[in-house]
Amino acid sequence: VGGSEQDREEKEEVDDKSRFQFLAVLQFLQAKGFIEAYVAFESACGVKYTDGALPTAAVLEASLDMFGKYGGGRGAGGPKGSAEDVAAEEEMLKLERGACCTGPLDESSAAVVEGLSANVTSVAWVARRSDEFLALAATADKRLRLFGPDGSTLAECSDFSSPLLGLDVRAGGGGGGTEDVEVMATAMGGEVSLLRLSEAADGGSWSFRPVQRFRDHTKHITAGRFSPGVAHDGQEDAVASAGNRFLTISRDHSARLYVRGSPQEDFTAAGVVRLPAEVTACCWLGSESFVLAARDDHNLLYWDVKGGADGGPKERCKTNLNALGDNVVSFAVLALAASPNGKMVAACTDKSRIIVLQAFSPRQLRNLYGAIVEEYDTPSITFSLDGTFVYATSSLPMRAPKVGDEEEDVDERLARAKAMCGQVSIFELRTGEQVLQLPCHERAVRCMALHPHTEALVTGSFDRSVRYWG
Repeated sequence: VGGSEQDREEKEEVDDKSRFQFLAVLQFLQAKGFIEAYVAFESACGVKYTDGALPTAAVLEASLDMFGKYGGGRGAGGPKGSAEDVAAEEEMLKLERGACCTGPLDESSAAVVEGLSANVTSVAWVARRSDEFLALAATADKRLRLFGPDGSTLAECSDFSSPLLGLDVRAGGGGGGTEDVEVMATAMGGEVSLLRLSEAADGGSWSFRPVQRFRDHTKHITAGRFSPGVAHDGQEDAVASAGNRFLTISRDHSARLYVRGSPQEDFTAAGVVRLPAEVTACCWLGSESFVLAARDDHNLLYWDVKGGADGGPKERCKTNLNALGDNVVSFAVLALAASPNGKMVAACTDKSRIIVLQAFSPRQLRNLYGAIVEEYDTPSITFSLDGTFVYATSSLPMRAPKVGDEEEDVDERLARAKAMCGQVSIFELRTGEQVLQLPCHERAVRCMALHPHTEALVTGSFDRSVRYWG
């Protein structure tokens, strides 16, 4: 059992991915009471399991259930189940592997901006064309900055009464790539600010100009989203109509809708959705429908922007998030994303599980495991531009250095423990497998955004840095 000194050293050199897998197996063996197997495996892998070592219970069992569902449904005879289930699975298997982020956008350095004045709370791309890599970052000291691709600060705004929690940018581009950009910033004090970001005619400078402010929420606005464009006869119509609605969600148990007739007009309040608990996540499905998730609710809530009794939003349907169709609430949805074609919705839960569903349906297409959500995390999730991958933020526990280990310097061990904490997990939808992990930040990834025109990510963290990936 003891092994040689060399064997023990090799066991200690376990990478973070293997360590997590070993802990999941040990957790499973302990829960099932397989004590002899537990002791033998612990000795063989050199990893010690303690209660709380993993952010959620039954990691391996949940994974086995998920793969059992897939494996039991396929086999030599192909997929089983209803005709609709078979058709849905066949559509997933037709997905071809496209493109995804694989590393730093600039190989010279993954860190674009470091040493900011406060924790990064939200990020968004300002990209009017595929070769433009400008990013917005909000920090906890009530400041909003625009950064260039080299990390330089191009513009700054501090005209906010409370720290910003969310950012979104009105979709645009496709013309000359020089038009102004509309920015939405949601804040802890319950206000939403709309700003115009302009580039000087000579291209030498940028500036923020506040345009509108609303304070209809009574608590934190955790997110705000502009509506996407409507697919009319051509792309120009879709771009022109993009962003003429926006949605905000808050801890005051409500979601609010705002509309305007054209980009030249002001937004006005167009309705409110009130729910029994905090609204935790939202996303748009086209420009006419949106999806909400709330605490203590096992459903996703689909709403249309029109048709309500007061002319505002109208509930379209509810879809059960539980595979068995029961009404047990065992998790909360903390982030939502719609696929580019509007056929799928991905729901990231506080149990380190991502459920990919058919839009407007309870049918679960994939369950993705491997992106870890810890107790106080605010995860982000998005589909790749071609809809074949899912990006999700992930946190690994920060490991304390071992006391009394004289073979490794304390500073080195601290650096190693911190280096792998904040990650982005990348999943291939066709197989449901995690195909890549991007080690991003020394602390948890607080926010992430996908470039609107090319496969690139920007991430922000409580390590006070912003990084670009491509």
